[in-house]
Amino acid sequence: MCLSLKEKIILLADKYETPEFLQKDPSQFMHKFLPQNGGTVRDAEIVAFLSANLAFGRREQILSHIQIILDKIKESKKTPAQWVLDGEYEKIFDESKKSFYRMYTFLDMKNFFRNLQIFLSKKETLGEFFKEKWENSIKNIQNKESVFLHSVIAESFYGNCALICHSKNGAAKKLNMFLRWMVRENSPVDLGLWKWYDKNRLLIPLDTHVMQEAVKFSLIEKTSSANLKTAVALSKKMNEYFPGDPARGDFALFGLGVDN
Repeated sequence: MCLSLKEKIILLADKYETPEFLQKDPSQFMHKFLPQNGGTVRDAEIVAFLSANLAFGRREQILSHIQIILDKIKESKKTPAQWVLDGEYEKIFDESKKSFYRMYTFLDMKNFFRNLQIFLSKKETLGEFFKEKWENSIKNIQNKESVFLHSVIAESFYGNCALICHSKNGAAKKLNMFLRWMVRENSPVDLGLWKWYDKNRLLIPLDTHVMQEAVKFSLIEKTSSANLKTAVALSKKMNEYFPGDPARGDFALFGLGVDN
């Protein structure tokens, strides 16, 4: 039986969007802080945002560095959100330019958490904070399709926060992965906490695995770069396979890429 490309992509998404996907993925951590597990929405958001923004490089190193921070939070006997609000991160991250994880320094991490502290001081959750920013950004714009939520989030960070992609033409892989986690519902992986944002607007997070498999399937050109233009084009293609839910295609391409 010869399957069409659409059928292959759907089967791959079914194969990888499972509870088992969490075992080796940084998305595993946020699930431990959901309300049903004794946490809160804002705790799950904070852990998810941290996990997404450290998600590059070798998976073992990603997981271990996220766990280092979570262990420090546990030692403080505070929830992740309260740990950020109380400035407890300053006990770990000073203004040293010594590396914490790859090119990110201790100062970079301090600036990152300082921004999150400001956001949580203004709104109960990150979702509420970014929802207001999003609504203000599109309020007087006729072509709302030209505004991307990952850009709105990036623009909220002051002081050239190194962990956040500020390039207007960049693919913003980490932020778009975080948004997939927050927006897509009815998934064993994604949380679906942000009901106010349309999952139809989500972009595929572009990483090496996704790019390689997308080229193999001729979904994008071999010469394509990992930028915003490619993310938009690939997401539109995935919307043909998963109407109204293009980011589901990420499981198919990323999962296959990791297996290969």
